[in-house]
Amino acid sequence: MTPWRKTAVFPAPPDTVPWVTWKVDSWFMTGVVIGVVFIVFALALLIPGVLATLGRLPGNNVVGLHVPEVRKDEEVWVKAHKVAGPYLILGGLALGFGAAFAFIANGWLWVGPVVLAVVAIAALAAAGNQGARAARLFAEAKEAEAEADTEPAPQVDLGALRNAAREADGR
Repeated sequence: MTPWRKTAVFPAPPDTVPWVTWKVDSWFMTGVVIGVVFIVFALALLIPGVLATLGRLPGNNVVGLHVPEVRKDEEVWVKAHKVAGPYLILGGLALGFGAAFAFIANGWLWVGPVVLAVVAIAALAAAGNQGARAARLFAEAKEAEAEADTEPAPQVDLGALRNAAREADGR
């Protein structure tokens, strides 16, 4: 079945030239529209996913994880997004393949774009979950490290240590 059917309008109205019209199959246009939407969303996931994986996603209020731990420290932002980035790439690739299927889908082949859209949504959910979890763990580790640095070192009486060493040596 061809999506484009060429039909001629004859006989032409008396005051006009005969025109050739194009009729478009509605399922074909549905596939084109869904394919274009999938491509737009795929790019919206792939670009931040690649930037996040490389650690180059700048801190902003639009794209990225929206948890308090990430907002407090840039180092936690970068590490958490490095964890979430591969999931975003997976979601973008799933939508890209879904777009390819949508352009050629007919009948049962529509299962492909639907399944790939579900995979993309699951990858996006996993990115948020794993990124938020990583942010919490990185923030806790950083706080524990800061607390360990602020505790004073125990004071040692060097004279008493020398006397104990002399007695142990038998002098």
